Order: sequence, then structure tokens, then C-alpha cells
Amino acid sequence: MKGGNLMELNLMRLATEKQEANEEVALVTVISCDGIKNLSPGVMILVDRNGELLCGSFGGGIFEENAKKEAKVCIHRGLSRKALINSDDTKAEIFVNSFSNKDKLIIVGAGTFALNIYRFAKILGYSITIIDNRPEMLTKERFPQADTLLLGDIVETLSSCEITKDTFVVVSTHHHEFDESVLKAVISSPARYLGVIGNVRRVAGYFDNLRALNIPEELINNVHSPIGLDLGGRKTAEIALAVVAEMQAVKYGHSGGFSH
Repeated sequence: MKGGNLMELNLMRLATEKQEANEEVALVTVISCDGIKNLSPGVMILVDRNGELLCGSFGGGIFEENAKKEAKVCIHRGLSRKALINSDDTKAEIFVNSFSNKDKLIIVGAGTFALNIYRFAKILGYSITIIDNRPEMLTKERFPQADTLLLGDIVETLSSCEITKDTFVVVSTHHHEFDESVLKAVISSPARYLGVIGNVRRVAGYFDNLRALNIPEELINNVHSPIGLDLGGRKTAEIALAVVAEMQAVKYGHSGGFSH
């Protein structure tokens, strides 16, 4: 096997291994190049989410550095795209194929509020799991683009879900019947966002009961309630929009205030 083909095989194998390990990477391929020595169309490199070179080479130098920077941007934005890189008297076009992890959203409940959360979150590209114990509500017809629908005992089913630092959880069970039990089940998880809908008095009662179970105050403070940014709306869809907006603010480490 020729050296170039062997390098390409190793690169693709490593890219597959990284994806299987749930690590974000970008495969960068030269489409065309002008004025860059020892570089030709089809040459590839593999870059991690920090912009570090994992495999392959564009010969080093400023072009390779700029290609790695473009790969890092694409990974963080979840994009795959062409890019034109100009440097001094050189010019090249690359294609960045990013393999970024989708943020996961678990919606506990399948009522009208959950339906609106699902619609907004799907537009933003979340991988969505919906949990409920009512078969008439948790249907593919109602949530056609949901990635996973889990029917059964709500707390037991939720406990079987993998919750990572890339997971968002919104709690809205029917008549709030299981909200407190759900909070107990997930409050110690590494979820990036945990929000529960409900009036202030009801949720304060949940928190008091959690304190009685010696749940640390710092974990209780991580629960978003009242849920959502203060956008002023009171309709179900408006509240759902406020919640998804708050999720985005948490995702990007912003306060959710007005931009100037």
C-alpha cells in the first residue's frame, strides 16, 4: 500500500475511533491549492475540538495553523463547510467535515408545554428524548422528529437514561405528579441544565424536601426555577420559548440579557 493511502487509512480509522468514543473532531480536506509546496488536492488532516492536530499534515506553517483554527470553529458551531484560506501569496480551499456531539435534551412529560419545548429545541438541533407514562400522549404522530420516546414508569425510565455534561433536562410531568420524584432522581447528575416548571410555592416545597434528604444546597441552587428567561410572555408557547432561550444562555455561558 502506498504511503499516502496508508496515511489516509490511518486517519479515517482514527476519526472513526474518536466518534465511537464520543469525542468531537473535524476532518479537513484540501479541495484546491495555489502556491503551497508539497500540497495537493485530497490531502487530509484530523483536528480535535481544541484545534490540535491528531493525524495527517499540511506541511506545517501558517496555512496549517489557519486550517486548524477553521476546524476548531466548525466543531464548536456544529458546522461542516467550505472555507477559503489566504496567506501571503498562497491560496487554498478546504472542506471541513465536523463531527460534533449534539446536545441532548430530556423532556420529562409529554403535555402541551413539552410539545412546544420539543418544537423549539428541534430547530436548534438538540437530540431529544421524551419520557411519559401516557401512551395516548407519547406518540410518534405527536413528536415525529423526536429521537427517542420512552414510555413507562417515569422515574424508573429516567434513571435508565445516560445523563452527561451535555444533557439538558426539563421537568413538566402531568399535573406535576412526578416532578419532585424526578428532581430527586437527577439533581445529583452532571446535567448542564435542569429546569422544572411550576409555581414558586410548589417548587419551594420540593426544595425543602430535598434539603430534608441532605441534598447539598449547591445542587438545589443549580435547578432553574422559576424556569426560563424573563421574556414577559405568559402563553404556553411563550414560556417554552423562554425556557429554550435560557438553555441556550446556559450552553454558551451568557446571562441572557440584552445585547448592545
